[in-house]
Amino acid sequence: MSTVGSSERDRTAEIDRCLTLIQPSASDESKFVGMLMLPRLLDQKNTQSVERVFKGMNFKFIERLLRTQTSNSEVPEPVLKEIAVNILSCFARFESMADDQNMVDKIPALSRIVQPNDTTEVTKEVIHILLCVAVKKEGLVKMLDPDVIKNIFHVLMETESKEERDLCSDLIQSVYARSCHLLNSAEIPSLSSTLKYSLNTLFHLLSAILCDDQKALKFTSLDLLYSIVPNIPIKTIQAFKKESEKSLEKWLSNIQDGLRQLLTSKLNDAQRDKAIGLTAYLLRYFGNDWFFGSLEETKAMRRKRDKSGTGQLNKEFAKVNFPALFIHLVTIETKVMLDDVEDRMMREHNEGKTIVEVTKKPRQDKMIPLYFEIIEAAMEYLGTHYVEDRESGMDPEMLLKIRTALSDTMDVVIELVKFMQSISDRPSDLDDNLVIQACIRILALWMAEEGLEMPEEKIKEVS
Repeated sequence: MSTVGSSERDRTAEIDRCLTLIQPSASDESKFVGMLMLPRLLDQKNTQSVERVFKGMNFKFIERLLRTQTSNSEVPEPVLKEIAVNILSCFARFESMADDQNMVDKIPALSRIVQPNDTTEVTKEVIHILLCVAVKKEGLVKMLDPDVIKNIFHVLMETESKEERDLCSDLIQSVYARSCHLLNSAEIPSLSSTLKYSLNTLFHLLSAILCDDQKALKFTSLDLLYSIVPNIPIKTIQAFKKESEKSLEKWLSNIQDGLRQLLTSKLNDAQRDKAIGLTAYLLRYFGNDWFFGSLEETKAMRRKRDKSGTGQLNKEFAKVNFPALFIHLVTIETKVMLDDVEDRMMREHNEGKTIVEVTKKPRQDKMIPLYFEIIEAAMEYLGTHYVEDRESGMDPEMLLKIRTALSDTMDVVIELVKFMQSISDRPSDLDDNLVIQACIRILALWMAEEGLEMPEEKIKEVS
């Protein structure tokens, strides 16, 4: 062993000896020695050498090492698992080997050995391996198994290490992003079924974290939901809704509670955008009742609160009134952002040049359509659940404030559309403007919504 590294020929000879030691017919002691030495001999820059070892690898023995649960062995259990992880880590760095079935088959066993607050490098190394292996259909199907997902979430939820938490978050996000991308590109029944089945575990865990956690993990949950939900194929969501109807109500309630806690606290722009964006995505997929339904309790709750004036009833009223508060927040954000758009367009018109706003414009292009999506959902809910001549559980004062907020927002929308029309040479100039197209659409919906008609003079202004 003293000649290791002295020359390429000697290194090759040592590797050949190790491959002999790990053959199925060899003793376990020989296999341990061979497995222990190989990672030290392999040069990651020498692809041919790594491929030769990969082809000669005893993957069944690696599986045994990963699944070892005995204290009788002369070699401690953690050391056995570390030996296996070190070997697999050498292969995971190469795409041609990482997606091989021998590697994919190790995903369940690898997920079982991760642990929070790991004092060794094993957990971090395993997650790096899983990030490399769970790339194509076969690896993604293995990773989406609920037991595997739960093992990763166990580390995510229990660790005090930011690095471990971030790695777990990256892995979960990567698995769902890749799965959704493949399914949005082609029909893959096995992956579609596995993704749908995994959503039960995903929503159960993330909704509970968002609702109950009061530390950094709450924002991790928000980040994951915000990145995953909008990319899930609509067919998968529809099938998931049919099969999870009973559980879905609880999960959505938890998410709403978590969003309420976030949006009634101090957030930066990015965090607030994610909370609002997630709400828009969930309204798109799961309808309006789960979010706005508590408005039907506001009249009765206000009466109870005003009669007793207890702190507990104030909290309960704030909870059922949250959708109204949310509508006000969205309308305020909308007006501020539309004013910024008009200011920029006016400067461009006056100065005769395009003004590049690296941060503001992309945010406006993304968020304004989402704001309008939420406003549309609110108008739709109010239009179908409130009729002036019928008794309603909605508080009249709250309704008046919502209608005023929506009307004031539409005034700002109209002003922006009028301004853009006045500075455009041709109507077609506005066709590619995402913000203006979103404005025109929300105005059309506003004017068509029964009970929320625009005054006649304003209709003429836009038309």
